[in-house]
Amino acid sequence: MAPVLEARDITKQFPGVLANDHISFALKKGEILAFLGENGAGKTTLMNILYGLYTQDEGQIFLDGQEVSIHTPSDAIAHGIGMVHQHFMLIPVMTVTENIALGNETQKLFGMDLTIAARRLRHFLRMINPLPHFQRAAPQLYHTSLSALGWALVCLLLSGIESLFILLNQPTAALFTFAFLLSLIWMPMLIDCLRRPAESFREVGRGSKPAWIAIVLVGNAIGALAYYFLIARRRLLPWPEKWQATLANLGAVIAATFVLGKGTLAVGLTAVVISVAGFTFKLLAYLSLIYLGLWTILGAYLILLEILVWFTELVPLGLRTDVERVRRISHQYGLDVDPTAYIKDLPVGAQQRVEIVKALYRQADILILDEPTAVLTPQESDELFEIMHSLIKQGKSIIFITHKLKEVLAVADRIIVLRDGHVVGETTPAQATEASLAAMMVGREVILTVEKEPARLGDVVLKVEDLHALDDRHMPVVRGVTFEVRAGEILGIAGVQGNGQTELVEVLTGLRPATGGHVWITGVETTHATPRQIIELGTAHIPEDRQRDGLVLTYPVCDNLVLCTYYKPPFARGVLMDERAVFKQAEELVRLFDIRTPSIFLPARNLSGGNQQKLIVARELSRPIRLLIASQPTRGLDVGSIEYIHKRLIEKRDQGTAVLLVSAELDEIMSLSDRIAVMYEGKIVYTVDAAQATREELGLWMAGARRSQPVEPTERIG
Repeated sequence: MAPVLEARDITKQFPGVLANDHISFALKKGEILAFLGENGAGKTTLMNILYGLYTQDEGQIFLDGQEVSIHTPSDAIAHGIGMVHQHFMLIPVMTVTENIALGNETQKLFGMDLTIAARRLRHFLRMINPLPHFQRAAPQLYHTSLSALGWALVCLLLSGIESLFILLNQPTAALFTFAFLLSLIWMPMLIDCLRRPAESFREVGRGSKPAWIAIVLVGNAIGALAYYFLIARRRLLPWPEKWQATLANLGAVIAATFVLGKGTLAVGLTAVVISVAGFTFKLLAYLSLIYLGLWTILGAYLILLEILVWFTELVPLGLRTDVERVRRISHQYGLDVDPTAYIKDLPVGAQQRVEIVKALYRQADILILDEPTAVLTPQESDELFEIMHSLIKQGKSIIFITHKLKEVLAVADRIIVLRDGHVVGETTPAQATEASLAAMMVGREVILTVEKEPARLGDVVLKVEDLHALDDRHMPVVRGVTFEVRAGEILGIAGVQGNGQTELVEVLTGLRPATGGHVWITGVETTHATPRQIIELGTAHIPEDRQRDGLVLTYPVCDNLVLCTYYKPPFARGVLMDERAVFKQAEELVRLFDIRTPSIFLPARNLSGGNQQKLIVARELSRPIRLLIASQPTRGLDVGSIEYIHKRLIEKRDQGTAVLLVSAELDEIMSLSDRIAVMYEGKIVYTVDAAQATREELGLWMAGARRSQPVEPTERIG
């Protein structure tokens, strides 16, 4: 039986980087195939090729044994491939149903699905459209004919005006109109004809300039409808786009009209010219009627096609049908989403379920999940794994990209490991261990446990007292939080995401105003301080949302690495920046933190998610600090990078830095922290020494199961 998806020798190269080097693999029906690899190993690039966001330089893609070409996401969706990206592709101000059905809405009237009918008719009209065949058979003639459309409308209009003047016994006005008509036809086209070399006319398929001129003359009689839809709507004609060129052409037409009109009047040839004009008009009229008939049919075709395009862009008439379909799909696959809820009001886990439903809504049989648990809590991750197994039971196939070794061993059927754009190994969970997978990923043995000495506590560095704050909806989200962090210790904040941890960190770093309480850093009150003032007190911040709060995505890597210190020596000399010092610092940090980039001048937005995170960590840990506020510091990092970051956090703690660690990874909290505080519904509900903490007890407090009991530890924090 042929695999549902097979890739053979996929190769993709970017400037300075060979992202994928002859990668081959096969996905079987009803299996979960996991891809492991370091940041920058080429996993996401490979998936983007399968989904049509990139096109491979070499290699082939097969679906059910048949080779396919995938150039756009539309091609991938049409072939039954769906992708859930690491950073969700959702519009916050729209509902779940509107996001899922966007571009694929159902429109019904009197029980008839108008969307499908309109698409079928539009597809049929495009199939019978003669223009592509005309263009392929004679491209130069095709473009010449299109160029005639604009002139034809003006010529027919002016010919009508000329006839009206003759009927009204206004020969002078008719003469000027005819002169204007002649100038419109002959001046631009003859000048263009004369300036072209003879060789250029052979491309038309005729033999000489006169033949080409004859084609131009015939093409000057076109229908107004076709003119409108090809000019005003589609902008296919080569009109001058710059206003100077337009003015120049207009001036030439006016000058030609004046010269021709005055010249004929001066020599007394009015009657002769009018006679010639009448004959010419009749000849043009007959030719126009023949040609006009053909283009009128085309114009009607274009009108209908435009109406269908406009119709499918209408506000969906069948939104209720879409809501029911979303509800049915979510129930069928065990995905709990409210079709009428707004995306901005949903937690991250629910948003990810929306992304999965969106792929299933488009009838995807192959799902690509790119780092799906990077932003999920342990509970949400477990729910996702249940959903994945449910999808497999119903015949779907899944490609699963992750850095987390435990997840791979728990859910995958097969595991493929990439390193530096190559496939370095393939195994199964039964044959692999966390240590063996880590070694395959980074090419060396990785220490998966955190080794640390007992904390040597110093003075209080961060003190928070009865802190209150509101969320973006102006609802209380931080409610009377009190704690202290001393020099030389790591205080870990555990909790299910959405319980105020994000807003707490934003208040502490000056990104969100506090509505009550006090914050002190090194004895200085910073409750209402700016981020710059807080940084000046020796505070480092690794933000939860790296793209929004941690980077200037359009800036190069080197500039992002000095965002907190660019105005200080050695990076600044007065008001001028010392670029040489900036470049030297950037090259050193790129090497130390293994930031995979072809150049320090590459914009930060072009880095993978994991390398963006390493860039932030490098910037924040490379300067003298007294307080480190780390929110999800290892999110999206591979095991080798996680090992390195953990060592640096312990290093900072041993050097006397106070560390506030907020992480959705309970294992990370328990292994790094000296004390652990659990946050639930905006409050610190439980604190415990890390040595005495158990996963089960912390899980109960995180879920709110113990909130009714009196909490003594919160009084003993610090």
